[in-house]
Amino acid sequence: GAIAELERNLIVERVRAGMRRAKLEGIRIGRAPLDVDRAAVLRDRQRGLSLTQIAKAHCISRASVSRLIKEAGATRPKGFVPTPLQPHENRQPESAA
Repeated sequence: GAIAELERNLIVERVRAGMRRAKLEGIRIGRAPLDVDRAAVLRDRQRGLSLTQIAKAHCISRASVSRLIKEAGATRPKGFVPTPLQPHENRQPESAA
């Protein structure tokens, strides 16, 4: 118990020291930022495309599209009315339930 805890604390300290050194040397820690044309994403949104359509067109997730739009402070085009969702072919109408 106590020896394992000591070993764990030593490992944690070595990792933290390595990360501090890397930060001082300017080495990036973590995943690289997305390589996506932010202007094109915003332009597509202004054209009225859905988040899913934009995500598929730019090969990124819907969450990334949503985050980019939110960071830019963009909104839907004025007077934009989303197309209603179509029921899936296997789904029964609600009145039939």
